[in-house]
Amino acid sequence: MALVATVLFAARKGDEPEQLVAAVLLSTFVLDVGNHMLFGDPAWYMVNPGHLVIDVWAFLTLLWVALYANRGWPLWVSASQVLVVLGHIAKLWEVDMVRRAYWTMTQMPFLFQIVVLAIGTGAHVARQRRIGRYHSWRIA
Repeated sequence: MALVATVLFAARKGDEPEQLVAAVLLSTFVLDVGNHMLFGDPAWYMVNPGHLVIDVWAFLTLLWVALYANRGWPLWVSASQVLVVLGHIAKLWEVDMVRRAYWTMTQMPFLFQIVVLAIGTGAHVARQRRIGRYHSWRIA
């Protein structure tokens, strides 16, 4: 429910950066559902290749937004996605790692990203009210 509400808020009130991050977060959720439909529930004692591909794609896209958007909050979303990717890498290195730690590193940042997107979209709306329309992307 939080994901749907935040995506709708970002789609309606946000500009391109908010909308793109919302699309990425919604896509990761939809792709994850498809991944589970095709391959079943993940076994937290090994790296799930579907999760790895989805999470690396999301990281690269969110990093692009963070580097080019004329906002600071996408850096937080991108940084939390780094934790997700590092969770996969740590699991590849340490086969005996506790399942909960792998689950926490790969699943909990998504909740943080939703909160940051909602706060960032709210900050965008407030900034737009205060100064009017402004560039969504950094001018190169």
